[in-house]
Amino acid sequence: MTRLSDGERLQPAAPPASAGSTWRRRWRAARLWVAIAVLVGLAALYYALAQGADDGRALSPGNPAPEGAQAVARVLGDHGVTVEQPRDLDAALAALSASGGHSTLLLHDPQAYLGRDQLARLARASRHTVLVTPGSPQLRAFAPGIRPAGVVPEDAASPVDAGCALPAVAETRNAAAGGKMYRAATGCFAYPTSAGPAYGYAVEGTTTVLGNPGYLANGDVLAFDHAPLALRTLGAEPTLIWYQPTIADHESTGPAASPFELLPGWVSPALGWLMVFGVLAICWRARRDGPLVPEPLPVVVPASETAEGLARLYRDGHAVGAAVAALRSASLARLAAHLRLGHGSSADSIVATAAKESGIPGPRLRRLYFPDQVATEAALVAWAQELHTVEKEIGIP
Repeated sequence: MTRLSDGERLQPAAPPASAGSTWRRRWRAARLWVAIAVLVGLAALYYALAQGADDGRALSPGNPAPEGAQAVARVLGDHGVTVEQPRDLDAALAALSASGGHSTLLLHDPQAYLGRDQLARLARASRHTVLVTPGSPQLRAFAPGIRPAGVVPEDAASPVDAGCALPAVAETRNAAAGGKMYRAATGCFAYPTSAGPAYGYAVEGTTTVLGNPGYLANGDVLAFDHAPLALRTLGAEPTLIWYQPTIADHESTGPAASPFELLPGWVSPALGWLMVFGVLAICWRARRDGPLVPEPLPVVVPASETAEGLARLYRDGHAVGAAVAALRSASLARLAAHLRLGHGSSADSIVATAAKESGIPGPRLRRLYFPDQVATEAALVAWAQELHTVEKEIGIP
């Protein structure tokens, strides 16, 4: 039997927790994670409903938005052209091989995901290619004779006349200015530059370069003569392979370089020792004798900051009357100090003494310090400037 020491009392055992209280305690601990899971599920559902089956990429044949190209793809389909959208490079190469050379490859890779070897494989497999706003690597692989010439100036006149006799542009008289320019032996929609004409539509062999994505976009395809230009350019073959590479097509050229490889050899040991001493310093400074006692510290705020803060409060609250009272009180205090009047002097005596000492008419000072009405902020500014001028006339520095 256990004996109780002197002064010790036997405490009654705590009653067992009921099932309801246990469930409530567990719910309070898990409700945050449940709320997060519900929010994630709702966000995923909203994204799925908002996106649907449509592709949100620019110039995608499945995107009905203004920056998409679903309109051109559907019209081509209505005219017997099969539009295929491969998901990656291997699918694009397989589609080109299956077409037996009777296909057009549309390559739109503004992020330059494809490397040199991948572009070379596509160039060997494709017989008729349309490049949309290509960069130098794509041009070197498909059309070495075409070179980038910059971006169309914002002040370029629009529309731009075709000015060429290419079969695909036979029904196109003009198009909107914009996009990129290219230098080529054969081109349409010329822009004058210091180094000669640059084109928004260039051709070399079986490769066509489109510098303006608006030729295909839903929002611009009906402008000017974009529609016949897009249909004749993309509908030359019975199959159109619309390939837009993604980040999944990007080939890594090797393991990512670590920034620590560029550091001297002594840096890593030094960092290790710094961490050790940092932990020791934390343990040393963290030791305290007794609880922390809060101690109020004086706070010094510059007078200019206080004045600016009050001014902003008056401005935000449109408190014109309060601002007038504050400015008048401050000016009277400066007058009293300048005239060596006591702290108990009234406003009337201060104004009277100032008029007597400065020679300024008393009615003018009284109207200034006790205006009938200052209702607007503009009137407040004018009144404050006049108050400042009178102070200078009296001699207040």
